[in-house]
Amino acid sequence: MTSQVKVKRWSKTERGMQAEEKLDENLYDLEAWNVLIREAQSGMIERGRELYERLLKVFPLSGRFWRTYVEHEMRCHQFEQVEKIFQRSLVKVLHLDLWKCYLMYVRETKATLPGFREKMTQAYEFALSKVGQDIGSTQIWVDYIAFLRAGETSGSFAENQKIAAIRRVYQRVCSSPILNIEPLWKEYNQFEQSVNKVLAKKLCEDRSRDYKNALRVAKEAENLYRDLEKGAPSVPPGTLADEQHQLRLWKKIIAWEKGNPCRSENVATVKKRVMFTYEQCLLVFGHHPDLWYEAAHFLSEAARSLGDKSDTQAKDWLDEVSMFFERAIGTYMGRSEFIHFASADFEQSRMRYEKCHDIYSRLIKSLEDADHSLAYVHYMRFARQAEGMKAARLVFKKAREDVLCNHAVFVAAALMEHTCSKDKTIAIKIFELGLKKFAVEPAYAKAYLQFMISLNEDNNTRVLFERLVSSLPESASRELWDMFRRFEQSVGDMASLLKVEKRMSAVFSKEVENCEALLIVDRYRFLDLWPCEQRELLSMKHKGFAKQYSMQHTAAPSMVAPTVVASRGDYTQAKAVSIADSTGRGMPDIKNMVPFRPSVRVGVNVQGVPGGSFPVPQSLTELSLAIPPPTSFQGPFVVIDDWIRVLNKIDIPEDYEMFAAKWEDRVKLEGDLAMKSSAHFAFAKGSSRKRHGADAHESDDEEKAPPVNDVYRARQQKRVNTG
Repeated sequence: MTSQVKVKRWSKTERGMQAEEKLDENLYDLEAWNVLIREAQSGMIERGRELYERLLKVFPLSGRFWRTYVEHEMRCHQFEQVEKIFQRSLVKVLHLDLWKCYLMYVRETKATLPGFREKMTQAYEFALSKVGQDIGSTQIWVDYIAFLRAGETSGSFAENQKIAAIRRVYQRVCSSPILNIEPLWKEYNQFEQSVNKVLAKKLCEDRSRDYKNALRVAKEAENLYRDLEKGAPSVPPGTLADEQHQLRLWKKIIAWEKGNPCRSENVATVKKRVMFTYEQCLLVFGHHPDLWYEAAHFLSEAARSLGDKSDTQAKDWLDEVSMFFERAIGTYMGRSEFIHFASADFEQSRMRYEKCHDIYSRLIKSLEDADHSLAYVHYMRFARQAEGMKAARLVFKKAREDVLCNHAVFVAAALMEHTCSKDKTIAIKIFELGLKKFAVEPAYAKAYLQFMISLNEDNNTRVLFERLVSSLPESASRELWDMFRRFEQSVGDMASLLKVEKRMSAVFSKEVENCEALLIVDRYRFLDLWPCEQRELLSMKHKGFAKQYSMQHTAAPSMVAPTVVASRGDYTQAKAVSIADSTGRGMPDIKNMVPFRPSVRVGVNVQGVPGGSFPVPQSLTELSLAIPPPTSFQGPFVVIDDWIRVLNKIDIPEDYEMFAAKWEDRVKLEGDLAMKSSAHFAFAKGSSRKRHGADAHESDDEEKAPPVNDVYRARQQKRVNTG
């Protein structure tokens, strides 16, 4: 009897416990986290810290959650804890609201200290150096200018220093592409006018070009940032339309920044703006390893371009790349093999081999219960490239002792020995060593056979074939038998080939019992060339061809729908190619399906569905252009629901054919009667009008012609003709 282990819950409320149960299923359930955050904010900070720390382990770059944590500490006057939180978060989380919270904390808690103005100035400068280029940082610039202008001075020297400091800030902000820059430019002009009217015109004209450039870029940026959501916490990649739309917007902004919209000739300025945009994007999409790599690659390329110019700043930028990779691994990419490999390659290019060893060791440790094979394969390759085969063998020794490694490390080590050491004996020994552990692994057997075939040792290869096909079960040995047959076809004679095919027929008798030609088809094929036509192969239910065809034509196996053509009133089914999957079952043809386009707003000429739209097919577009517009039809309108209910109540007789024949005779008879009745009615109606008309002398025998648009008469005439 197994005992259930009760997990200790942080929450004391029923709703909070339910939220924690949801987090057990999905650690990134934001609604559940918000329930727990509200509960923490209503209690003491000592109890809430545990939850906040758990929260920030899941969302280490969420400025919103860091701000929630620090504001709770500030409300409880735990200023020492507040400063520790700022030290942990500010530099790595360039979130505008978090930095505003930091400035507010310094302004409110340091106001009574003797050096307050100096510390506040340093805080503003620190904040602007990190987030001053954010398009929404206008308020920080405004507050900084107001703080400088409110300062009291004594003496002309101090006054001149104050004016120079205010002028520098004004000139910096007026050349920064941020929102609402126009009022700041007007304030700057007024400020210069108040200081010196003679120099004001010249100073403003000198800065006018930078201001116009910043205004132009700010308007472009405003359009790009309009639909962007910058405060969302980072969650693992998904397929939601809104998420993909936001990601496309960020990539569009990054590409725009790389294009140097400010037209700056300073490489450092361009690099700073691009990296800041990457930082902002990673706050929301930190679980996307491609974004981390692209940012690091951009920075490393910028550093190398400076290095080509013998710029001393290049080394600092390369150090930034190293720290950037470390930050990625320390936050969301702790288990990402891709980022670890990229970081190790970067350090290897700088010949920092000890750092590479540390990266690979930390990766293997962080993977915990996951497969370690790929990490060890790349670790061995690094060791060989940097330190030689002896170091690679030591890594391979560690991999053999790791129970979480599969056959891939043995294949990699054996091929490395063969290609680098040129020693096939050691390679064969490694394959044999792995065969003791992975004898029933088809992928390992295939790799070993491919290696032996490459050595051109036919007898040893045949011996190995015999060993492997006999050790594997029937379901796993099919691919090896195919390799054996191709091997004999390439290097053996006809007798050996027929012998292998006969053995294959015996092993896979159930598969070929209804079509013995399947094996012969495989004999005559080469690469993607087949000895039969497509429909012939599909009629045989050839698994290999069905798989190849599906990969070439669609993402999944498909079947072309039968084509129905009309000929002399009879419907005949045209010939169609049926594409089957590996089990012989027919699959739908999806290669002609129109793509789904996620969209918030569905425009005209599209078929709207929840979350997006489909383009209207060309055939329906042509039909809509050929038929009259909807306004030309005035009725009668059929109520579909009532019509379906009537159809469901119809009782179809068993003697349907006899009933249909009687019905045709009845329709013909009623058609004749209707024609006579219609003619009599038309004659009577014409006579009546003649008697009451003005011309009473017209002949009574004159017939009046029926109406030109007599629809009822035309329908009855049609029934008579077809009858």
